[in-house]
Amino acid sequence: MLSIECFAQADNEIQVYASPTIPKKQTIVELHSNYTFSGMKNLPDPKSARWTNETLEITTGLAANIELGFYTFTGFNPSGQYQYLGSQVRPRITVPQKWGWKVGTSLSAEFGFFRPDIASPFNWQGEIRPIFDKTINNFYLSFNPNVEFVLTGDDKHWGLTPQLKAVYTIKQKVGVGLEYYAAPGTFRKMEPISQQEHLLGPMLDLYINPKWEVNTGFLFGLTEGSNQRIFKLLLGRRFGK
Repeated sequence: MLSIECFAQADNEIQVYASPTIPKKQTIVELHSNYTFSGMKNLPDPKSARWTNETLEITTGLAANIELGFYTFTGFNPSGQYQYLGSQVRPRITVPQKWGWKVGTSLSAEFGFFRPDIASPFNWQGEIRPIFDKTINNFYLSFNPNVEFVLTGDDKHWGLTPQLKAVYTIKQKVGVGLEYYAAPGTFRKMEPISQQEHLLGPMLDLYINPKWEVNTGFLFGLTEGSNQRIFKLLLGRRFGK
């Protein structure tokens, strides 16, 4: 989840979703690890952005085309102090393949509480995430036009956080491509371009085993208001039939 209010530190769950849900009676456990090497430009203290964020995500298939996910957000601040940052739940439903839609389509909704650090109060927040994707031969494209919201606190708002992923698969073993993440502002106020967050960078997917998920990448900030350099790593393991 890329949050408009948290530019100064590492982003939490950095992932573009695919449309399929986890099959019934299967569970996937994922660890999202993200480290910010360089934060927004002109920060009074550049070291304040050097967070390591660790997000544990557990998702279970409840029925055909329906899943339920749970997140726990944690992080290590620039001094190395471990901090609990919040939790969210995420139900998701996808359009069945038998409907014959030409584009994979699903919808998820996250809701829970979060804080950027232990000095801040928890706020109720979440997101609504439509997911559209398509595979054409070895090329894959996914678009998530997310709407994120904060319902409590001083930064109450609704805003857009669109995400995009394009991948070319080599011999069904390695996916090479680009990921893009943005947070241009709220519905009431779009920020000046220089203060918006726009991240773009190369990514790699490894298809080493159907039970394992491996995604990594390095994102570069395209504006002054973006975190400038972020490393991301997602490791997942499937359990069940």
